[in-house]
Amino acid sequence: MRIWLVTQYYPPEVGAAPVRLSRLARMLVALGHEVSVLTAMPNYPDGVINPPYRGRFAYAETIDGVTVRRVWLYTSPSKRARARIANQLSFMLTLAARGTFLKRPDVMLVESHPLFVTIATGWLRRIKRAPVVLNVSDLWPESAVATGMLKADSLFVKAASRVERWAYNDAAHIIGMTQGVVDGILKVHSRKDRVSMIANAVDLEAFKPASAEQRLAARAALGLPMDRFTAVHVGNMSLTYDFEVILAAAAALPDVIFAFAGGGSQAGHLAEQVAVRKLDNVKLLGLLPHSEVPDVWAAGDISMISLADSSLADGTRPAKMYEAFAAGVPVVAAIRGEGAALLTEAGGGIAVPVGGHDEFVTAIRSLHADPSARERMSQAGRSYAVAHLSPDAVTSRYLTILEQVMPS
Repeated sequence: MRIWLVTQYYPPEVGAAPVRLSRLARMLVALGHEVSVLTAMPNYPDGVINPPYRGRFAYAETIDGVTVRRVWLYTSPSKRARARIANQLSFMLTLAARGTFLKRPDVMLVESHPLFVTIATGWLRRIKRAPVVLNVSDLWPESAVATGMLKADSLFVKAASRVERWAYNDAAHIIGMTQGVVDGILKVHSRKDRVSMIANAVDLEAFKPASAEQRLAARAALGLPMDRFTAVHVGNMSLTYDFEVILAAAAALPDVIFAFAGGGSQAGHLAEQVAVRKLDNVKLLGLLPHSEVPDVWAAGDISMISLADSSLADGTRPAKMYEAFAAGVPVVAAIRGEGAALLTEAGGGIAVPVGGHDEFVTAIRSLHADPSARERMSQAGRSYAVAHLSPDAVTSRYLTILEQVMPS
């Protein structure tokens, strides 16, 4: 099968989507399929295109056996909504132009965030006569409204909502990555038979429980104290998360090291608050290559997640929770809805209310004092990951849907 995987974000960019999609592409190639990734020149999260990609309209390369075709797009270090929209719209245009002259695929798997990519693939679907399977990891523009990035009554949001509805109806099949996303899709798309849920997977070989020696080696490599109880936050620092809860915990627990690895729209604010509050027990590790992320998990005694109090919280399953389960790192999460239910089902940590400052501190303190509880949660999380989060099973489900939508 000749598959186009269309996404704005792909390695060497970091983040949940590049990791998830590149793993899927590699596994499809390993199964004998021809996969071409149509993507942008890497620039996330700093908004800068570096050599060898700079100054080119198109660039082709092979990564792990996958053909990757890149196109130019507008970039800017600015985090303002206007710059982001220009970035996304320019990719829509250059993607449509480049795809027009490429060999026809059998099927297109399209990552719907950013939403405007669906306009380009709608054009390509018609001229290539290839069905589109839409992969929805984030409801947009709903998520932008929920986090305050855009106003619900703006003309732009109204237009984007119409694009969203059109894209759902134009796709041969839609995949939502959480039940909350599926429910959101079904509010504007009535064909339940064309909507499926496929949750994220995790690399069970790269992320696995660390020995005591590996933990010490990881802390040495990251410059963390060897003998201090360490709580880690790994991954995107977006408006989806409430870092005030974690910073308050750091202030209340000076004997605990709070280590952050990642970047995003709140990274600058987090660094500023750490300096203003003089939190000497907070270590900012910056944005690390994904190959180094297992070291961060190995260094941690526990991991932390704190969702912002928005409508998104009910249907969110943070990818960092999956990695924590696989790595056997107990999770303390200010979370509700699907995420809280998942954490409870797995037995891999403690869920507290969103915005629950005191409860968050109490949970960390209790795990600090109880190594046996940490060990039970570590084993439970790892067991859940092995049983439910296998990349092989997830790839098989994607492949089944791709085969189903192909013209007979």
